[in-house]
Amino acid sequence: MESPRSTPALACALALAAILTLSGCVVFGAADRPWHEDADPEALLSAMADATDRANNYTLELGFGPGSPGRLEGSEGPDGSGTRLSYEVSDSPAAVRATLTRADRSELVVVYPEDGEALLHDTGDLLGAPTEWVRGDALLPVPAPAEVFDLASLSALVDLVAGMEGAEAGPAESIGGAEVLPLTGILPAASGDAAAERGAVAPLLGEDTSGALDVSVWVDRSGFPVRMESSGEEASLWLEFSDRDRTSFHVPNGDEVSEPVAS
Repeated sequence: MESPRSTPALACALALAAILTLSGCVVFGAADRPWHEDADPEALLSAMADATDRANNYTLELGFGPGSPGRLEGSEGPDGSGTRLSYEVSDSPAAVRATLTRADRSELVVVYPEDGEALLHDTGDLLGAPTEWVRGDALLPVPAPAEVFDLASLSALVDLVAGMEGAEAGPAESIGGAEVLPLTGILPAASGDAAAERGAVAPLLGEDTSGALDVSVWVDRSGFPVRMESSGEEASLWLEFSDRDRTSFHVPNGDEVSEPVAS
């Protein structure tokens, strides 16, 4: 016997299928085909901003320096030193842990609570503090990890990459267990206000970013940019997300933290 709810449910399902088909939706493909085979590059690029704004718990690694973009295992800093940065962003508790790894594998670790002073990890007991963590606003290098890449500029960077022209899709890949579609294009030379909008990448690339830039982005089926790369004539930049909705860490507090030792 037919359920009294089955006919309306079937009608709604058919209507939804029609809407998704007409809208060129990038999230759902045919049931018997991989999603990326039917994906629309322009629709994926348009979805990037919203997908990124919804992320509030993730790990972001980046590398920047001369030459062509490097993978995680081969990136170089602007001076060729092999410097890498990692930002762990947590929403519970609300904080950011930044780790700068130098070529000699030494690390600078700083925790930025949402409200409060930066906490510097006294790696190697170099500060002579009674605890491993020190309130360290006055001890941070210039630029501090939070200043090398301002996470508040992430949306601007995503918008910039999403504005690529001539986007072409490559074969699907896997990054961190996520199936992604690589999209490659060009940001044409810009002037005036358009050139000013590229300020999100200028500090990292260390060059005039108003010229044409080759850009690539690896997006998942929702349009989230799992990885981004940009390269100009003199420098390159890559960023890669991982552990979305899984990033967490302890924020030192109480007796775990001490004041800087006076010299």
